[in-house]
Amino acid sequence: MKCILFGGSGEVGRAVARELLKSDVCSKLTMLGRRTVASMQDEAKVEQVVVDTSSPELEEIVKEIAQGHDVAISCIGIGSGTAFMSEEQMTEVEVNMLGKYARGCKTAGIEVFELLTAVGVNESHAASRIKGFRVMGKKYKAVLEVGFKKLAVFKPGIIVGNVHTPRWLTMLTRFIPDSIGWGNILQDEVARAFVTHLEKKVACQNQSVVAYGNKEMKLLLLERYGI
Repeated sequence: MKCILFGGSGEVGRAVARELLKSDVCSKLTMLGRRTVASMQDEAKVEQVVVDTSSPELEEIVKEIAQGHDVAISCIGIGSGTAFMSEEQMTEVEVNMLGKYARGCKTAGIEVFELLTAVGVNESHAASRIKGFRVMGKKYKAVLEVGFKKLAVFKPGIIVGNVHTPRWLTMLTRFIPDSIGWGNILQDEVARAFVTHLEKKVACQNQSVVAYGNKEMKLLLLERYGI
């Protein structure tokens, strides 16, 4: 598959890119962002395209770049500092920018989309009284409304190994069961789940939307790696 990745300069995005390069499922990886990722510059399968992500023409720009790709992946998001950002600032990145990317990919003919969001988030949270949930709900809803044939939504709990996750928090949440969803999951496990879905599940996906929380991601990896 030819894959296009938005948000590959972030922590989870870089991890997903690394796993895609290891897998035969990915024949080409186009990394789209506002800056290049130095560690990917010499990778034969990788093409990095720098764009003005704040451009009002982003959707059209994405449509041109995404032509000929099979899978679109988004790991875009605000890693830290959300408490000090206005809702408008958060919405611009998490909803508007992502929406332009998703619509551009869809118009280019892509029907498979993988989305990174957060534990517990669904479209109903767009009406939440809590700012963070409200923005994330709108993010989820924005991609749902594009109408991809096959959408996989990844909803990790506390991501261990991510620079934005305080160590004290992972210590507090390490005993929370995976079935609850708010417990710990390694960043590399999240990345492998993205790729394993493409390797093992997307071909037989018969629902328009599938969701992976901590428990589902770890079961997916158990099926793939036996660990």
